[in-house]
This record gives sequence, C-alpha cells and structure tokens, in this order.
Amino acid sequence: MKPFPAFSFLIFLSLASCTEYDLEIADSPANRNGFEDSFGFPADANVTQVYYYANELGADVRYQLSFKCPRVVVDKIISELSLKAVPQDTADSLLDPRDDLSWWQPDSIDGRDLWIKEEENQYYRQLWYSGKDGMAFYLEYSV
Repeated sequence: MKPFPAFSFLIFLSLASCTEYDLEIADSPANRNGFEDSFGFPADANVTQVYYYANELGADVRYQLSFKCPRVVVDKIISELSLKAVPQDTADSLLDPRDDLSWWQPDSIDGRDLWIKEEENQYYRQLWYSGKDGMAFYLEYSV
C-alpha cells in the first residue's frame, strides 16, 4: 500500500524545517552555526561555551543561545540587531525561555542587563549579559 502523498509531504516538510543543533555539547559546529545564523557573524575564538536550541516547527519559532564572551562581542550583537537597553526593573520576557536545559536555568538571566527588539508586536529578540561572568543569554521568538 502506498503512503498517502499529503502525509509524506508533511513529514518531509517537518524534517526539512528542523535545524540541527546539540543541546548538551558546547561549541559543536551546529551550535556555532546557530550563533552565526542568529547574529550575522561567526563566533570567533573569544566566544566559547556556545549552546543553541531551535524550535522551528509551526508558525511560531523560538531560538535560545547561551555563550561566554567579552563585552565587545555583546556590543557587536547589539549593533547588528539594533537592540535597545531595557531598565532592569522592567526586564521581563514576554515568553518564558525553555528552562529545562542544563545551560539555561530559571535564574540564569536574573540580575543581567537586557537589550531587546520588538517588531510590530509579533517578533522579539532579547539579549541578557553580565560582565561579572561574561555569560550571555539570547532568546528570539515570534508570537
């Protein structure tokens, strides 16, 4: 019996829309490629501990990254994405990041500076960073 053509097409689309990444291994080639895809420039040797998560299925997408870097890299990301600083007392995310990842815990972004960009109440980019430990957390999503 031949598989239903529409069903086969849906399976193909779902597989084609998946981005490869490695949730548990820092600095894998796929994670570093995810960094470049998100920010428009490659992660140089100063960017380490790069973790990447992508959910591209359906109409809403979500990308999460965590990485260690000097402030100059954060400044470049802010410039490339045209992010704006947010006062810490209003630094809440509209979408809770996936927090079951070993590299992004519920308190990972607490006390960090936040920069955001919102596009017509539909697409969001958020970047948290602290110079104390050099860790950055990035969340990009559509709603």
